[in-house]
Order: sequence, then structure tokens, then C-alpha cells
Amino acid sequence: IAYAGRYSLAPYRAVGMALRGELAVTRDQAGAGLILLRNALETLHTERHNILATVFASALAEGLRKTGQFDEALTTINGAVARAASCGATFDMAELLRIKGQILAAMPRSDQTSAADCLMQSLAVAREQSALAWELRSATALARLLSENGQRDQARDTLAPVYDRFTEGFETEDLRVAQRLIHDLA
Repeated sequence: IAYAGRYSLAPYRAVGMALRGELAVTRDQAGAGLILLRNALETLHTERHNILATVFASALAEGLRKTGQFDEALTTINGAVARAASCGATFDMAELLRIKGQILAAMPRSDQTSAADCLMQSLAVAREQSALAWELRSATALARLLSENGQRDQARDTLAPVYDRFTEGFETEDLRVAQRLIHDLA
């Protein structure tokens, strides 16, 4: 960030700020993360540097969900999904659909069916792309939703086979969360 700022490389500085914002959202500092992400996305849009726009829009949507701004979160993630689909840049579509499913599930008048559909689509896309980490995130989110709806066996059957495919990285947060959920579903 400092180097990009020193040499007036606005898009690269904005990418650095967006990454800092994404990290803040992940660390449950969503308020600070939202400010960084909004400013960075504005700069990236102005500079027409859109290569990571869907990645940062999904982080923004996640931060909005965490702060209870569900309508704006849904609008943001729908825009990111549409942008990814129209550009053919679908490398992160599984993650976009997972976040959309979690937003739908968290809304005050949540549509559990639509949330489950998004999460199943996310799982299918991750499998098609052989993106095991995104498959785990999607399976974890779907298993949590199924468990909350009283479908504990189906939740375990969704998550356990994905978790069992991992051979390393068990100290990572995603795998620890999945392991705890499988244990709770047993």
C-alpha cells in the first residue's frame, strides 16, 4: 500500500486497501472493513481496474451481512454474480453463491429454500471446478442450514465426505469449523 501510494499507482493501492478491508471483515471488524472496501471499490471502478471486482464485492457483501445490512448485502452479491456471469469470469462463482446463500439464510424474513438452492449450486460449481476449499465452505454452510432445519443426518452426509477428502491443513479455520460441526452432528 505504501509503495503503491508513493509511486501514484492508484489501482494497486486500492487493491491493497481492499485486501486490508477483506481481512478486517474476516476478523470480525466489519465496520472498518466496509469503509476500506467501499473506498477501494470506488477507486478500482474509477480506474477501470475490474479484475478483482467480484472478489472485493463478495467481501463487501459478507461485511454487510455481518453488520445486519441484509438488503444492501443481497444487492451487492447479486451484482457480483451478474458481473461474473456476464464477463465469463466465473472462477469465484462458488464463493459468490455461497455468500448469497448465507445472506438469504440470515435475512429477517429468510427464504430457507432459496438459501439452500444457492448453497447447493455453490457446492455443484465448486465440485465442477475441483475447488476443494470452496467445496468445503459450501458444504459447511449447507450442513449448518440443514441442521438448523432439523435435517441433521442429511447435514452430516453433505459435509463429512468433503471433509474426509482433506489430507492436510487441519489447523486452518475452515477445517476446524467443519470438524466441530461434524462432531456436533454425530
